[in-house]
Amino acid sequence: MELNLYSTGTIVKLNLLLLCAFVAGLALLSDVARADSISIQNPSFEITNPLNQSCGVGCAFNGGAMPGWTGVGSLGSFQPSSVFFNLPLPDGNIVAYSNGGSISQTLGVSLDPNSMYTLSVFVGNRLDNRNTDYSISLLAGSTTLCSFSASNASITPGSFTDETCTFQSGSTLATGNLSIVLSATGVQGDFDNVSLTEVSTVSTPEPSSLALLATGFLCVGLLFARLNRKQRLQQLRAS
Repeated sequence: MELNLYSTGTIVKLNLLLLCAFVAGLALLSDVARADSISIQNPSFEITNPLNQSCGVGCAFNGGAMPGWTGVGSLGSFQPSSVFFNLPLPDGNIVAYSNGGSISQTLGVSLDPNSMYTLSVFVGNRLDNRNTDYSISLLAGSTTLCSFSASNASITPGSFTDETCTFQSGSTLATGNLSIVLSATGVQGDFDNVSLTEVSTVSTPEPSSLALLATGFLCVGLLFARLNRKQRLQQLRAS
């Protein structure tokens, strides 16, 4: 008796086998870049030393560096009222201000290879148009990785805009811990909601992808075994 390898049942099983192989291949292609937020102390300046100076009803400020940050020059914490900014603020009730000073923080991490770093800082322009040039920078040790500079005159009065700078690392890395520097050349450079993200540009399989891959290979193996057993039984019956 001639063995019919193209019966309806066999064709269905072969189609399932192809589907399993496709699922396994999809798992291999489902690697994704991982994005991580790098920890920053007091990123929105909500932790303050006493706001011991009044600037009107619901408004207060102080002078000196904010907890978690290092300051050089004239700067401090500022709780503005609606006289100075359209509320709410980007995050919380407090911003950092610089009157020609710099605000910096050294982070407890260094550069990773083949990664994209994005520094994001909300920069404001007061309703009373205290225009100043400002800059935001990301450094590794003493090496400036990226920097963005502009005048807050380009920002709608009373509002904040999210400014960013980015850096792509390679295989050769600048040494030293990462640090953030915020500065202004004149009065009332206002900053809020600082964040730093790292995205690896070398894909690594997610656990779910590895599980999907293992399931696909198991499915392929079981179907191969079942088809081989079916074929051997048919051959015995035909002999």
